[in-house]
Amino acid sequence: MARPLLRGDRLQAARQAVGLSREELATRLELSSPARIRVWETGLERPRPRFIPRLAAALGVDPLHLLDVDPDDPPLAALRLAAGRATNEVTAPGVSVMTYVRLEDGRPGADPSIRVIAAIAEVLGVDVPRVEAAVRRSRSDHAALASFGG
Repeated sequence: MARPLLRGDRLQAARQAVGLSREELATRLELSSPARIRVWETGLERPRPRFIPRLAAALGVDPLHLLDVDPDDPPLAALRLAAGRATNEVTAPGVSVMTYVRLEDGRPGADPSIRVIAAIAEVLGVDVPRVEAAVRRSRSDHAALASFGG
């Protein structure tokens, strides 16, 4: 499955809207060089997940605004990125990395238990209905991609 991408144009617009230079934003994020901001804005590289919420906080925007998703109906991967987590960081008692990956990829199967959903919600810092909706969106995206032979 394709992962949500950082929208470089949104990053640049948000940075400019708050009047920060690339250098100033790099300093706020404790980056060694403003070149990192430039490659993120131009789409040449993607930031590590941990930088998504830090970027959003520095720019005063919702992390989902920086991603190429509908912020009102994001897939599970977008919630993970908005929380600044890598895939292997979404674990909890009863939730293995593979269980999470299957849900994020939107693979068909039995609906996850409320215990699994609640554990993921806690790790991502969102409520249970948000995770349930994100799982549905991920499955919908997966089905749509599969129907196109993707």
